[in-house]
Amino acid sequence: MKKLLLGTTTLIGAASLLAGAAFADSPKVTVGGYANFEAGYTNDNLDTHTTVHPDGANQRPQAFRNDTQINFKIDGKSDSGLGYGGEVDLLADTSTDVQRRGFNASKTFIYTDGDWGRFELGTNVGADSALAVNAGTIARATGGINGDWSYFANAANQYLAAAELPLQYGVTGVNSHVGYVTAGGAAASSEGNQLGDHQEENLSKVTYYTPRFAGFQLGVSYLPDQTNTGQGSATPAVPNPFGPNRTTGNDGLSANIFTGGVNYDNKFGDVGTTLAVTGEWGHAQDSTYENLAAWEAGGKLAYMGFSLAGSYGSWGSSNQLKADHANNSHYWDVGGAYEYGPFATSLTYLNSQFSCGTAIDAAGGANGDCAAAGTNKFQNTSLGVDYKLAPGLTPYAEVSYYNENAPGTATDNKGYVGIVGTQLNF
Repeated sequence: MKKLLLGTTTLIGAASLLAGAAFADSPKVTVGGYANFEAGYTNDNLDTHTTVHPDGANQRPQAFRNDTQINFKIDGKSDSGLGYGGEVDLLADTSTDVQRRGFNASKTFIYTDGDWGRFELGTNVGADSALAVNAGTIARATGGINGDWSYFANAANQYLAAAELPLQYGVTGVNSHVGYVTAGGAAASSEGNQLGDHQEENLSKVTYYTPRFAGFQLGVSYLPDQTNTGQGSATPAVPNPFGPNRTTGNDGLSANIFTGGVNYDNKFGDVGTTLAVTGEWGHAQDSTYENLAAWEAGGKLAYMGFSLAGSYGSWGSSNQLKADHANNSHYWDVGGAYEYGPFATSLTYLNSQFSCGTAIDAAGGANGDCAAAGTNKFQNTSLGVDYKLAPGLTPYAEVSYYNENAPGTATDNKGYVGIVGTQLNF
């Protein structure tokens, strides 16, 4: 019995040492995230004391909005020097996510990296998003022209309301207005017709980035299609009812998609320079629609706390119904920012055109919710300020003036959105 106890104790001790060694070499998990609260006030032509909003209801001018996320970052390194890990960003609000980032999480991906570059596998932003440079890159407060103003704004037609390429912007289609639709394709939520739903972030993809050499870095992402995300479709087509939807022929959607670009970042004395060219390419699954083909070129200059940035982006006729003869959807933007100690401010401007084509199909088609043929024009000027009151705690204020013009319709709109809020990063 004594020998048995001694042998058992020795085995337990050895197992504990081995377990301790394995645990010590396990990836490190870091927990972080953010909690954002904002109060918005809006005033525009589509919703006044005497005008009913096109969705059929009057709206009060003010509303509160929360956005909360818990991030788990996993990082490890093997004895051979291989870096590996992943990230899980859990949505933590008391309502469903209005940006269609997911039901439970906005990001879930695995990565490996080394001297040869970096691979990312899963649902994360693609290379076109990560490498892009535009005025939104330097915007303060909620993000300026690419910020949160759209959660409170109104629109009654289809517009290109952000400096983003089609996959970054999100779904356009019937009732999507300025870029947002619910999973069922219904109109936007009661908060207002929203900006793009940032669908690309939540689409499954494989991404590769080269190491940065002499300031240059290249990246490329591959996506099976514009619906493949998470474990698969909620209601995929038979005969594979439990996995990703592999059905072809989806109206206005592309497959075998590649996104990516090249980014140059360097510093010459006190002047920092960043340049980028990015794009998205895919093949339409329905022969009656145009292929996905869009690109953006942008740059940024930085000097002693000041920065200037801008870009030009072309959607062309991406994912548009061929019979509508829609083409030349594009945008350009410019902005300036200044940062001094805990204080920062920015002024950004966006000018865009969304082509509704020369003919409109009865169902709206991929040309969105265009009410008439022609080109819908959009402008937005956004001024934002923020202040780092304490480590991780940043109050901010932002005001955006926008102008929506849809020739041949009675749905033109202009107005402003004011937002004050505080974000806690942890």
